[in-house]
Amino acid sequence: MLPIVLLFLVGLVVAQQPRPCTSPSQWEARIISHINNENITVQGKLSYDSVYQRERFIEQVVVGDDYYYETIALFQVRLEFVINLTARNCSRLPLTRPWRDFSIRPDAHSYGEAYIGSSASPSTGLLITMW
Repeated sequence: MLPIVLLFLVGLVVAQQPRPCTSPSQWEARIISHINNENITVQGKLSYDSVYQRERFIEQVVVGDDYYYETIALFQVRLEFVINLTARNCSRLPLTRPWRDFSIRPDAHSYGEAYIGSSASPSTGLLITMW
């Protein structure tokens, strides 16, 4: 009887389908990108707000000299402000790109799990679920 119950419990655990979690509506992230063939490095901080559909990106662009920009995108009023912090000027532009929602859709399907970092020892990696 015990092997049957144990087999049933193992089958129940294996049959579980992961459900998407709710992502935070406001968050910040550090971003870095490097284009090797043009020797360009972009690094910055992205502030994301899905409640009011707005983004703020402070970036440092390195192409020979350093350039510092701050971009504020207000998607509800379709405006974007690009502030050149090096030259100390501001441009007000119409926002033409669509709003990108970073949340996980309710009808999303799991593509599996992966580790960022290492799974060899505790506290050296992060287990993520790809949706």
